[in-house]
Amino acid sequence: MLHLFIALCFLGFAFADQPDEETIRRAMQNPDLFGGDMMGIEGPDDRNGIPWEMFRWPDAKVPYVIDPSLKDHMDVITQAFNNYHSTTCVRFIPRTNQPDYIRLFAGQGFITRYIKSVIQHVLSTTMSYMYLPTTILTFFYSQVGMTGGQQPVSLGQGCHFKGTVVHELGHALGFYHEQNRSDRDDYLEIFMNNVQKGMESNFAKLAPNQNWLITDFDYESIMIYGNHAFSKDGTSITMKAKNGKPLYDPYKKIGMTASDIKRVNTMYECK
Repeated sequence: MLHLFIALCFLGFAFADQPDEETIRRAMQNPDLFGGDMMGIEGPDDRNGIPWEMFRWPDAKVPYVIDPSLKDHMDVITQAFNNYHSTTCVRFIPRTNQPDYIRLFAGQGFITRYIKSVIQHVLSTTMSYMYLPTTILTFFYSQVGMTGGQQPVSLGQGCHFKGTVVHELGHALGFYHEQNRSDRDDYLEIFMNNVQKGMESNFAKLAPNQNWLITDFDYESIMIYGNHAFSKDGTSITMKAKNGKPLYDPYKKIGMTASDIKRVNTMYECK
């Protein structure tokens, strides 16, 4: 029965309708990953931008391979690459034989704790529970900075937007989320009562000596989430700009801001 359940999930994915906005937003809020989309981090880390050279890509060159699962999304990936190429010295280059590189792929089948709990529930109930919206099987996620060897950059279902790809590439370059900065309370109001249970750590604030703040806080940064990030019901506001500006998720943005560009150029010592 379990095998049939999983098979139906993946079959449903193949024929799923275009996901709605809520599905798109949730695809960057994986409950098993810190910040919703950062892989290899168990809890609040100690920086906004990685300060150590060992985690930076040598000569600002990032070798990549693109999985065939993304063949229909090459245009948006190229646009995201070009956002960096046209404004910074960072270059995403096709991999030849480099040992360290990123692999972009369609992140199907990233099983979360929620999925596991549902499967356990199915095993103890009737067949009527076998339907599961398969879009929750797919997420955006990336490791932060150069971690060595092949490192995944997952592009989830319904999220093949330039802004979201630029966001995940930002993680791969070494950048964290804006809402975790040590100075964020000067700029954001956080509503923890509206945050989904178990996701509170995604709003952990860093201590002043724990992060490298290259530029001032940026409400429009490609690295900040929207007003409803990790909302318990999808509609309650979890964070609000103190200056009244609306906060948008990365998929609604066209790319990096001037502040984002300055951070990349500073980190990679672009001339």
